[in-house]
Amino acid sequence: MTAVHPMWMNYPELHEELKQVKKIMRDSIQIENKAIKDAILSVLDSGGKMVRPAYLILFSMWNDNRNKEEVLAIAAALELLHVATLFHDDVIDESSVRRGQETISAKLGNRVAIYAGDYLLTVCYQLLSSYSKDLVNIQIPTSGMMQVIQGELSQMEERYRLDVTVQDYLKRIEGKTAQLFMLSCVMGEQFSVLKEEARARQIGHAIGMSFQILDDILDYEIDAHQFGKPVLEDVAQGVYTLPLIMALSKKEKELLPLLEKKELISEVERKKVQQLVLKSGGVESAKELAKKYTDRALQQIERLPEKNVKAMLFDITSRLLQREY
Repeated sequence: MTAVHPMWMNYPELHEELKQVKKIMRDSIQIENKAIKDAILSVLDSGGKMVRPAYLILFSMWNDNRNKEEVLAIAAALELLHVATLFHDDVIDESSVRRGQETISAKLGNRVAIYAGDYLLTVCYQLLSSYSKDLVNIQIPTSGMMQVIQGELSQMEERYRLDVTVQDYLKRIEGKTAQLFMLSCVMGEQFSVLKEEARARQIGHAIGMSFQILDDILDYEIDAHQFGKPVLEDVAQGVYTLPLIMALSKKEKELLPLLEKKELISEVERKKVQQLVLKSGGVESAKELAKKYTDRALQQIERLPEKNVKAMLFDITSRLLQREY
């Protein structure tokens, strides 16, 4: 199954290349254990947007003579790296549902989920070593992966911390999310003729920061049951995101007694937290910060050299970060 998210249908060339990336990913899963293989393939087919490989491909399109086979293989490696972090993340966060389906850790246990994530990391580096023209494309993700792990460790250290600050949160998501977006843009830039690595890094960072803030906002704006997952599961796990951190400065008296219950907080109480955050303006404050990052990304894209792909990059980023997809 090589179908990709319908959001890409407006961009035929990119849509076709992402389908090829998906095929490379699926063909790379050669693990003998059928249950684990099926579980991994199920996640790959679960409707993820494949945003990170898309950005790598977009930046590579500044080179009319790019090695497409190499570009697509590296894009597949990057997405497998992302999926591996999700498997590990679900174990750490004790998540039972992702993208509307049961996580591997919930279905097959934490040990299997960890091994599956480790397996995807080895596949990722196999692709990198097989297709990279030099060591640069291996060194870049290795360095980035260290930052991703640091972001995960920061999240673990901050669990149930009621004094967590906005800066703590931004540092956390910079490692956990923005690093992979930076990798996407920088590795794509390596295939281009841009010579704009610093700008590509800035664009990826800003996109990643906005993307994660907007994702965290969704937890407070949507009915979680529509997505088949518990209400504010992050709160029960002690992971406090930007809307809640913003709200604590205004509704501390009402929120603290609820948060002090830690993992014992009930679903009814979590819904109350959701309502308090909405009433406090925490969501609106978070949206304002997300918009600043979005504007920063779009401003930097505007400064890139003119080429047809530039308008596509601007349009995709604008729509993605306005949650039109």
